Amino acid sequence: MKNLAVKTSSVIALLGATVTNAFAQSASFFDNPQGGAAPNVAAQGTLGQNITMILNYFLGILGLIAVAFLIYAGVLMVTAGGNDEQIGKARKIITYAVIGIVIILLSWTIVTFVASALG
Repeated sequence: MKNLAVKTSSVIALLGATVTNAFAQSASFFDNPQGGAAPNVAAQGTLGQNITMILNYFLGILGLIAVAFLIYAGVLMVTAGGNDEQIGKARKIITYAVIGIVIILLSWTIVTFVASALG
């Protein structure tokens, strides 16, 4: 169970990092590729905006992981075949995943509120 969670979160993190970096080129580089100037890779926005963006990205990944655990628990429950131990395990996973989703949503609300209050 723990190996599956670690592998799943690692794959999701790698995919998210790859997709984000694939679109990171600056438009000015494509306007004049022969100009010899390096593309502008400096972060856009203020420090607070960048921190808010990183926190929202992280909370989104956590939400995806929680939903993956809900799906896993649902499959575990459907394939239990009347095994009370497996059904109890699936119910426990569902309970913790729902609690996790509630905490993630509350965290997102707090981050959004603080970010709007500061800037």
